[in-house]
Amino acid sequence: MLLTNTLELRVHPKEGSEYDVHFNVSKVGCSRYAARDVEATTKMLEGIRSDGYSIHEGRGSGICFKSRYLLTTEDAIEVQGQQTSGEVEFVAMAQTDEILISVGSDHNDRSVEKMWTAMLGKIFDTAKSKQMAPAVVAKDAWLYRDIKDHWDQIVVKSFVTVSNKKTLYQKLYLKDMLHMDFYLDRTPWLIEDGSVLFGGSGGMSADLPSNLYQGQPTMQDLIFPSDFYFEMHDPVLGRSINHGYEIIPLEESQSRSL
Repeated sequence: MLLTNTLELRVHPKEGSEYDVHFNVSKVGCSRYAARDVEATTKMLEGIRSDGYSIHEGRGSGICFKSRYLLTTEDAIEVQGQQTSGEVEFVAMAQTDEILISVGSDHNDRSVEKMWTAMLGKIFDTAKSKQMAPAVVAKDAWLYRDIKDHWDQIVVKSFVTVSNKKTLYQKLYLKDMLHMDFYLDRTPWLIEDGSVLFGGSGGMSADLPSNLYQGQPTMQDLIFPSDFYFEMHDPVLGRSINHGYEIIPLEESQSRSL
């Protein structure tokens, strides 16, 4: 029997009183390469393949899966080594005929994204990098039906601490990401109770220190965030959801987890 995972969430409807739900996680999907500009995504994937890497099939985004027990609302996570980082994303959750929308971080172990093995050759496997670390979601949620008509105006941000200062890491507008309806039209399991989808992430702030991890092709001499904060803001209804967590490596500093 599979391990159960129940999250305590608070739902904030546009009208009426807020209420609590016990969300029993049944499936966690993670959208990859989820920019709304499918042609740009296709070109990027072709570039990865031209470098000799095997990557998931298709022109655009793909959904991989993460074990249900890895989803959490806690404010600290354990990871194996130092080379990990978060990604801010909208999070959709199916609960008793409603789609709840929150914000979260699909944390990744960056040391296993690109690998070479004698059996598989060169692989670019974000599914494995996601499976190596928990995913964090905020404890608050909105109803999708309350925000559907102004979905593209919603913005999500992430922050990390740099030199003891909270620093903008990412800023994404949902208008630049695949729409929630895109997934509802193509992903039948998403409406089943307990289903969760992380909706994909995007680029980094332009003002980050060059030695801070931000998707560079090599990890040599880079530092990785020790915390991660994220928020989702709805400018139409004038409200926000936010959460944050500490990242605790199990290995000693400078370990490459090998």
